[in-house]
Amino acid sequence: METQPDAERDHIKQRVAKLLAMTVDRGATEYEAIMAAERAAELMAHYDIGASELSIRSARAIKQSAIVRQYGKMNVAAPAARHIAQLCDCMYWLCTEIDPRDADLPATWQRQIRTVVFFGLPADAEIAAYLFELISSAIVAETDIYKASPSYQREVDAGVNGRVAITSFVDGMEKAICARLDTMRDEKYQTVQRATGRSLVVTKEAKSKRILRPLGSDS
Repeated sequence: METQPDAERDHIKQRVAKLLAMTVDRGATEYEAIMAAERAAELMAHYDIGASELSIRSARAIKQSAIVRQYGKMNVAAPAARHIAQLCDCMYWLCTEIDPRDADLPATWQRQIRTVVFFGLPADAEIAAYLFELISSAIVAETDIYKASPSYQREVDAGVNGRVAITSFVDGMEKAICARLDTMRDEKYQTVQRATGRSLVVTKEAKSKRILRPLGSDS
């Protein structure tokens, strides 16, 4: 017979799944999607969902990639990758690869894209890539809104170069998002430490590094 705590935990897991399903492509706004992702992360930390649902001994780490989007010629959200990796207990790195859309074209015509790769336990890496894509989309959307706003026009009328204004706006968004991710990371670590009396992060990092080492990385 299912106990009350188990029933409550199952309910929380269902709620987390619904929150993570609130994406832009399913009709949510950028703001709603980000708020839903943040709330899901908070619930997972508070109820220690990630720690109790993953089998550290048997789970295999995976690589999950996300494309680094551009606004004009400016890479968007790249600084957030490190903070997302820390929040999701992953390792990460940036790399350049051929755009899959150009795979059948001659080499001289192929374009390159920048990607961020998250490496960790399956649920962690998948959530990290999801958050990166979500944040990237939000920054692009908010920058479009800013560029069409009276505030941007006033800056340009005052003699500020348009690219400088856009760069400053994006930089401000990235710094605010990174600060928020760091706060969520600290809250998560404190909650897991209190709940389990040990650091799950150290165990996850050790597991990932053991798997990564045969691939030729010393990081």
